[in-house]
Amino acid sequence: MPRLPQTSPPANLIPFSTKGYKNRLRPNALMKALLSPIALILLHGLSFAQDAGQEIPPIQDAGNDYILNFSEDPSERMTLEEFVKLCQEATGLNFTYNDQTQSSLSTLKVVMFGPKVIPKEDFYAFFQIQMFINEFVCVEVGPPHISVVLIQSLTGNPRAGNIKQKGIYVLPDALDDYADQPATLITTVLTLPNLDVRQLSTSLRALLTDTNTQTLLPAGQHSLILQGFGTYIASLARLLLIVDERSAEPEDILPIFEVIPLEYAAAEDVADLLEELLDQLNRAGGASRRARGDSPQGVAGQITSQDVTTTVLVDSRTNSLLVMAMPEEMPRVKDLVARLDVEVIEPERNFHIYRLENIKSEDIADVLDNFLQDADRATRNQQGGTGGRAAGTGGGTSSRNSDQVVVVPDNNSNSLLISASKTRYEEVLELIRQLDRRQDQVLIETALIELTGSDLTSLGLEWALADVKGDGGFGVTNFGLSSITDTDLDGLPDTRTPNIAQGLTAGILSGGDINLPILVAAAQNSSNANVLNIPSVLVNNNGFATVVTKDEQPTTTITATGATGQTQESFNGYQEAGITLSISPSISAARYLRLDIHLLVSNFTASFSNSTIPPPRVTREMTTSVNVPDGDTMVIGGVIADIQRDARDGVPFLSDIPLLGRLFRSDSTSNNRTTLYFFVTPHILRDRDFADLAEISYQRKLQAAEVIGGERVRVVDPKFGLEEDAVDFRSFEVPLYKSPERGEVDAEAIGLDAEAQQELLRSATQDRPDSQ
Repeated sequence: MPRLPQTSPPANLIPFSTKGYKNRLRPNALMKALLSPIALILLHGLSFAQDAGQEIPPIQDAGNDYILNFSEDPSERMTLEEFVKLCQEATGLNFTYNDQTQSSLSTLKVVMFGPKVIPKEDFYAFFQIQMFINEFVCVEVGPPHISVVLIQSLTGNPRAGNIKQKGIYVLPDALDDYADQPATLITTVLTLPNLDVRQLSTSLRALLTDTNTQTLLPAGQHSLILQGFGTYIASLARLLLIVDERSAEPEDILPIFEVIPLEYAAAEDVADLLEELLDQLNRAGGASRRARGDSPQGVAGQITSQDVTTTVLVDSRTNSLLVMAMPEEMPRVKDLVARLDVEVIEPERNFHIYRLENIKSEDIADVLDNFLQDADRATRNQQGGTGGRAAGTGGGTSSRNSDQVVVVPDNNSNSLLISASKTRYEEVLELIRQLDRRQDQVLIETALIELTGSDLTSLGLEWALADVKGDGGFGVTNFGLSSITDTDLDGLPDTRTPNIAQGLTAGILSGGDINLPILVAAAQNSSNANVLNIPSVLVNNNGFATVVTKDEQPTTTITATGATGQTQESFNGYQEAGITLSISPSISAARYLRLDIHLLVSNFTASFSNSTIPPPRVTREMTTSVNVPDGDTMVIGGVIADIQRDARDGVPFLSDIPLLGRLFRSDSTSNNRTTLYFFVTPHILRDRDFADLAEISYQRKLQAAEVIGGERVRVVDPKFGLEEDAVDFRSFEVPLYKSPERGEVDAEAIGLDAEAQQELLRSATQDRPDSQ
């Protein structure tokens, strides 16, 4: 924050003249100013005012200075909140804070005694000293001309960890302007041309005293990002600039040569690994080093330092490494060689048993095996494509073998037997924990509603004339209403036998000729059916379930045996009709469901009157994949059929004669109507303690109790219901519990548009006491 300009004193400040006191006071000269003769004169004047019984204001204007009057009575000390208001009046700055900070400011007090003379231009610095002493930070928010200073506590604040994000950026040349602001958080970039800050970053972090407010990050090879309070950062910057100035090398340093003998490892293998390590260290150096051409080249393994590369050669005769490097790089190379030249002992296998909670061991073992094999294959391909001699070394193969993971399922205990190193086991364990999670369950209710109706009307008339005693002619009409038989076995039909059916059957008897010369049959049939099938099933997310309910009717077959024509009836299996529901739900991230459904519904349209020939059967089948919301009933298919049939049997030409034609024909009219709908209602059961499933189960028990009685339900659940003489449990229902949404939501989700949201924020800001 820039230094405060000179402003006219607030109207509520009492002027106080201090001639000659015009020197600018820095914080380190504050005590001298307080002990100056002018201050003694002022203090004497204040003492005189107290003796006179006058009320002394907490702050007074004294030309270029302010006088703060602190009470020496501990019970009358000024609170930090009152001190903030005084600073706002004296400096013209805008201060704000949240409720938690307000509570601390109103509780803590300024521990100082007697009057204090503060230069006006240093008043804000003095204010920050008090804030820093009491562990508060001042953060400037907004552009300078309308900025607001946010006061935030560094203790007991859950957001204190994010305070570093609120620091203002200050150019390095302007750091001196913030040297007297110990409670203002700033961020700057410091360039140290003579130091490699990446190598010194670990040591420099020891200078940080508070990780919540101070940060030190390398930015390239010679730059540092510093963040902290103004006074501390200004001092730290001066210290680092002094160190950088003293670190300038007056002359070039020549590389040195070392012969490093190996005791356990082969020089060729170590050279290969060392090459890869040096290459990776060089890659980590950043784009600036690669831009200068410092990246490793060749197969010898090189690293750059002051335009001199580190070179590693192999002396197979003595099993040694010949290394040329800069003096500061040689210790690092020796350290790498010492770590690689060790006696190789086959690492001990670590065996673990992990018991699963929600998934079958064989299923997760297959998934892990496939994943680990593919991951290992991809890793080998990536290493093989990087080039260099290390791709085919024995050391790399040994490393890969030691990292192998073996996973074996034990179905009896539903556990996994895992063989892996400690590091790989931690990786596999994290995968298992992510996979072994209980899936949400889905209760799926499907409904088949079928409405059928049929109307049948038939009217027919048959004639039969014959001279059975003489040689005359005969005439007969037959439309299936009757049959003519020969009762006296003389070869001539003499009797009509009606086929008695539904409706009206009437005729005329004649004793001389055919007994029923005229037969009339009339019938009308109307039927309606209402079928409701509601199969339901509970299944895990991404699982598969099948529900089957069938009506099986036995059938027989009749076969003739022997020469006498005897028949034998034998069992010929079952004819089935019923419901088969197969379903697989998948819950999306948006909490709707994708359902793969196969529904087969069949039923017999008539009763079994003959075990040999079953009655007609109607089958409805549907296979589909749909997306449906949770808890809603949705139609997923349907069939509407309206079939009308007209049939006529008659004598040609005669049946077409108007009016008289009805004497020579039989008419029938039928109308069959079918309305069929498939509905589905899914319910996602998310409760970790199965509370939602328990509530739905209780609802179903209540429904069953209404049908079969509570006693029979208690055969299934002995704890269900109450005693016979107690209150009837059917008089109430347990509502299903639905947990509320958690986490952050959009303003539109609670009916608050953007304009209303801004208005509420503006009103809340204006109503705050500290915003006046």
